[in-house]
Amino acid sequence: MKRVLNNPLRIALLDDHPMIRTAFDICIKAEPDMELMGAWGSSVELFAELKKEPVDVLVLDFLLGEKELDGLALVKQLRSHYPRLRILISSSLESPAIVKMVLSAGVSGFIGKSHNMADIFQAIRQVANGRIFLSPGLAYEIENLYVVNEDAIHETLGVKTSGMMYEKVKLLSPREVEVVRCYLDGLSVSQIAIKFKRSRKTVSGQKQSALKKLGLRSDSELFKYSNDLMPGV
Repeated sequence: MKRVLNNPLRIALLDDHPMIRTAFDICIKAEPDMELMGAWGSSVELFAELKKEPVDVLVLDFLLGEKELDGLALVKQLRSHYPRLRILISSSLESPAIVKMVLSAGVSGFIGKSHNMADIFQAIRQVANGRIFLSPGLAYEIENLYVVNEDAIHETLGVKTSGMMYEKVKLLSPREVEVVRCYLDGLSVSQIAIKFKRSRKTVSGQKQSALKKLGLRSDSELFKYSNDLMPGV
């Protein structure tokens, strides 16, 4: 059942970029069927405010800062504490593997940050009405998400053109993507282990596995291709 204008959708935003929070706040004022309950920059603020005010749809940035709880861990905590809250993930890293993972964890939709505000508000309405939202292109990729065999991996890793590097990210597991993203942000293996509550040995193994899948031999090569691997993150 759709809401009427005198009972607007209660929307919240978690994003660590101040400009995005400001733009969202300005644009949502033009949507008469929505009310912004809050736009916060940290998961600590989010949990504190969710205790005070009910929210219908949370637009959630998947990748936050160094000391922030984010990613799948944050989604799981939100689902545990607020099972009726509908979550729309927003991210610049539109990886089919990650999208499939968060949908399995109970989020209601995923939209890339390359989309405009009108698309985001349409996604919010769809999620609020109990439907899953994915852009057509992303839905197609997830539906056709393939398992790569060993021969295909070797063939792909043999391509050294930098423009292919972002495509190779699709070979990584969601946890490997998290480790690479944090490492490129300047976190050490020990800091990543603390952030995601994993052992240092586990994180180091995930980093080495990611390098192998990407066809890279060293940390310097990883940083050399950082813009091709994680554009906009």
